[in-house]
Amino acid sequence: MDRTRLNHLTDRWRARHDARRPSPRPLADPAREALATRAFPFRTVTPASYVADHGTEMPGFTYDEASYTDADLDAWLLEVGRLLRRDR
Repeated sequence: MDRTRLNHLTDRWRARHDARRPSPRPLADPAREALATRAFPFRTVTPASYVADHGTEMPGFTYDEASYTDADLDAWLLEVGRLLRRDR
């Protein structure tokens, strides 16, 4: 598949995905929250810095669809999602 076609399909998926975002966000299940806590450096790296370094590698970011019991993690993931959508 050529890059242009892949980009078109990715953009189409993002638009459809964003249109279906639930409000209010459901609570993440414990396994997803544990994975997010391990996977993202929310205690040591700002969302802007993380997106600047990794944003191009995150075309299908979905961690901001759920809410998290850890308020710092929740706020960090929401901001990462906002920045990723802004930079599209």
